[in-house]
Amino acid sequence: MKRAYAVVAAGTGEGKTLVALALARALARAGYSVAPFKSGPDFLDARLYEASCGQRARNVDLWLDGPERVTAELTRASSRGSAIVLEGMMGLFDGDDTGTTSTAHILSENDIPALLVVDGWRMSQTAAAIALGCAAMQPRVRIAGVILNRAGGAAHVAAVRRACVNAGVQWMAAIPYNARWTMPERHLGIDVRAFPALTETIDEIAETLGTQLDLAAMFGAPAAVNAETEEDEGGPMIAYAADDALWFTYPQTLDALRDAGAHCVPFSPLHDCALPHGTAGLWLGGGYPESHASELAENEQLRREIAERVAGGMPAYGECGGMMYLAEELETGSGTFPMVGALRGRTSIAAPKLHIGYRRASAARNSILDVGGDTFAAYEFHYASGTLDETPAYESDGDHGAWREHVVASFLHRRFFPGDASIRRFVEQCTS
Repeated sequence: MKRAYAVVAAGTGEGKTLVALALARALARAGYSVAPFKSGPDFLDARLYEASCGQRARNVDLWLDGPERVTAELTRASSRGSAIVLEGMMGLFDGDDTGTTSTAHILSENDIPALLVVDGWRMSQTAAAIALGCAAMQPRVRIAGVILNRAGGAAHVAAVRRACVNAGVQWMAAIPYNARWTMPERHLGIDVRAFPALTETIDEIAETLGTQLDLAAMFGAPAAVNAETEEDEGGPMIAYAADDALWFTYPQTLDALRDAGAHCVPFSPLHDCALPHGTAGLWLGGGYPESHASELAENEQLRREIAERVAGGMPAYGECGGMMYLAEELETGSGTFPMVGALRGRTSIAAPKLHIGYRRASAARNSILDVGGDTFAAYEFHYASGTLDETPAYESDGDHGAWREHVVASFLHRRFFPGDASIRRFVEQCTS
């Protein structure tokens, strides 16, 4: 695939997220229109790309999406003339037991070369051996070169560069060690509260990379990109949460809603005193409601309106943090706070317990999204628990969610794409 590179590593903690963000930033500075992608379902990293290149990364996941949809997403960006930066997940070859869900599999099927990030703080010449092993593992995976992260002085860099050359591995760049250049983390991954400080780090690393990488040789010259229009003015209005408390909705989901004829409008559960005028349906994605429980509770006017509108039949979908907001109460380590009350019961993160993994699920009954028996792939990643007094929405090897006549909510994250029957069904429910 033209104008595309992946940023990968042999394992987690090597610095590939910072390198990928900095590469996207360097490209944007040089005049490229950047299309960032994140392998896997993790939405936290994806949001960081807005700070680096002005575009939120789109997730591509072989298990959740299937290879056809992954290729379609990447091809769409390539055909528009964008410079594609794909951040890998975990180790390059990590995935399910067969490796068919790995980043390596995405790269081999779509002919995308990889930049291998190696943490120089823990090694020297061995970096070349790691690169050589990754290059030999699957012939169809092309290692375009090594980027040494957290490099020591000139002697350290020279030693690693010499080892790479002797091993026949292309050398690309070295990022010097700097104690300030770290990724702030919290219990669900990257700490979004540290975004402002992180922007400065991304800028500094981007400048370092920009002096070493030949972007024109890698990506071609900056090109005009075919603009995409979002024509969604005529259909039912779907209000979707978009603030620091609840902000996670995959871009593909909004694409799907618009494709089904919806008019999508963002709103803030934290700050707006009312839903957008004309709202016919509610979409509440994930986020960090537990970090803003007090502020969400204080916005009583909006909570009351949502409860009344949902009780009156307005369709509402809540995913993970969105479900926590729809419940009666949210318990945190700081106390228990009233939420919307559209669902009976409470959720809690007072005693955090990790729930993580891919799930298979089916709709337990007809709902605003699904026909009973419909099956789908999902992802679960949270520390909260729920004691909701509602009918289960799903039969699943993970969370079963909550169902009411006009509500579906769950800790499961689902992937939606244009043309999905479930999204068409939701929009139709908002129209009636």
